[in-house]
Amino acid sequence: MKSLKIAFVASLWLVLWGAVTGRAEPFAQSEMRLDVSYGPDPAQHLDLCLPATENTERRAAVVMIHGGYWIEGDKSAYDQLCKTAADQGIVAVTINYRLADASEHNRWPAQLVDAQLAVRWLRFHAVEFGVDPTRICALGDSAGAHLAVFLAVLDRTAPGDYSSEKPSVSSNIACAVDNFGPIDLSADTYWPPVQQLFGNDSRNKQAEHEASPIFFIKQTTAPIMIAHGRADKAVNVDQSLQLYDRLSREHVPVRMTLLDCGHEFLGLSTQEISKILQTELDFIKDSRARANNS
Repeated sequence: MKSLKIAFVASLWLVLWGAVTGRAEPFAQSEMRLDVSYGPDPAQHLDLCLPATENTERRAAVVMIHGGYWIEGDKSAYDQLCKTAADQGIVAVTINYRLADASEHNRWPAQLVDAQLAVRWLRFHAVEFGVDPTRICALGDSAGAHLAVFLAVLDRTAPGDYSSEKPSVSSNIACAVDNFGPIDLSADTYWPPVQQLFGNDSRNKQAEHEASPIFFIKQTTAPIMIAHGRADKAVNVDQSLQLYDRLSREHVPVRMTLLDCGHEFLGLSTQEISKILQTELDFIKDSRARANNS
């Protein structure tokens, strides 16, 4: 039931964000294309939000990744934020990816493989959508934030069943937004659903280590913005504190906001949530090229 509660709260703050921005921005001005396939797997679909206004310069773009403990959730959780980003001139996609279950096909690293393929798909269509291929970022919450950080950390395409799709296109991103994400799955304070994610009945420290982006951070990691609640009971705030420390030691640009709230902004007002997420959209708009990511 823990994952259901996490997914519910994730949906709640995104709905609230949509309600706030919906009063400020007319969503009708942006175009939304639903259920676009970005890969051959039935799970690999996305919703695309395109700005209506023409722009002679290429735009920043963002891949939005929903949470849900890697075992549930849906791209529709980001519908409102996707439209808001497009209204502000960002090309946005919100993705589905393989959810971990009893099938070996859907075990880790399937989720990372899918997220990287979504990045490659967006970069492949950069000219068509008016995207600057050097300014593609990722934003996620909870388990989705874990994947967003992994996208920022890796400077290569991870091996996997769909890694050969669009092989000449880079999987790199220019920045990542991490809202309440776990980054060390091997920590005793954080134990993921091992049977679903890794296919084990008991803990496998090596598998948890390999699925933890904090251990792959180096100077080529893309800039990351972090938001985490001090009272988070689902993902201990220590996860983000360690991430901030490791990024700082590697001289990777990082910004962190510690909030007086629980998981997924629980306890904050809609106005406070709106302000935080607007800062994150501004961070994406200000993204700059990362080496070898075009």
